[in-house]
Amino acid sequence: MATTIAVAGATGGVGKTIVEQILNEGKFPVIGLTRQEHVESPVSGVQYVQVDYEDIYALAQHLESHSVHTVICAIGMLGNECSEAQNNLIKAAEQTQTVQRFMPSEFGYVTFEQRRNIDPGVDWFLTAADLLKKSRLNFTRPVCGAFMDFVGIPHAKSNVPPMTIAVDVLNREACMPGDATNTITMIYSYDAATLVAKMLEVEDWPEFTFCNGEDTTLGKVLELAEEITGEKFKVTWMKPEDVSNGDVPSMTPLEGSGIQPEEQKAYGSFGYQLYLADGFKLPDEGRVGDKFPGFKPRSVREFMTSVWASRV
Repeated sequence: MATTIAVAGATGGVGKTIVEQILNEGKFPVIGLTRQEHVESPVSGVQYVQVDYEDIYALAQHLESHSVHTVICAIGMLGNECSEAQNNLIKAAEQTQTVQRFMPSEFGYVTFEQRRNIDPGVDWFLTAADLLKKSRLNFTRPVCGAFMDFVGIPHAKSNVPPMTIAVDVLNREACMPGDATNTITMIYSYDAATLVAKMLEVEDWPEFTFCNGEDTTLGKVLELAEEITGEKFKVTWMKPEDVSNGDVPSMTPLEGSGIQPEEQKAYGSFGYQLYLADGFKLPDEGRVGDKFPGFKPRSVREFMTSVWASRV
């Protein structure tokens, strides 16, 4: 019987991209777990299963009835309800006879206790990790860094919500935290999802799966954007102390994105603080792309050139 992969949060930006890339790799059948009765813009060839994350027993039944071997959770950690949904999914997976592996929802930066002053939601990730450590499940915590999709909106192919932060190429504007020289590891969401899909072929999972992104700085990204567009951007420089106090400018939300200005500002404040704390810098050792000959993630230059060079 083929090994079935279940992706929770399969209709979200990260989850949908992972589903697409698992299908693209063509090695495993995949089902999508979703709270929704009807799925908008479903991925062709995927069976979507409506679930109730509050019902652990029913969750386990769904996983067993579809012979799920591996669960990938891509539920966005946006509140206690989302965290509880993931925790219940872990408990349900452990109750089954079929599920052997679990990949929790992290995907952004390395979460540890010292980040609580920046992101109180760190506890959601640590609680899930603790549950997995105490379980019988083999697991790996995926860490991607920062998605470079944000310097390609609105024209880049992407399922990630179109949030304008740091470098707004469309409007030729930028907000630079500090001197913008802290290292940031950047990867295109589809390259990150490809690595997640390829990890399904790896028998022994490490505790952390670090993606092979490009190490750069926001200052270099801004310089590259100006080079490719041939224009100087309007740049706002932010003092570190202002960033730490949440005193940051709100970049203009992309028209039609549905993102409110205050939401945009809150996300930017979090992102800039994490950047100045080197939160988006991934360790050099343990990046998993080296396991897969032929895998080459796009560089920031390649990505931005493909999106913007023909639109100058």
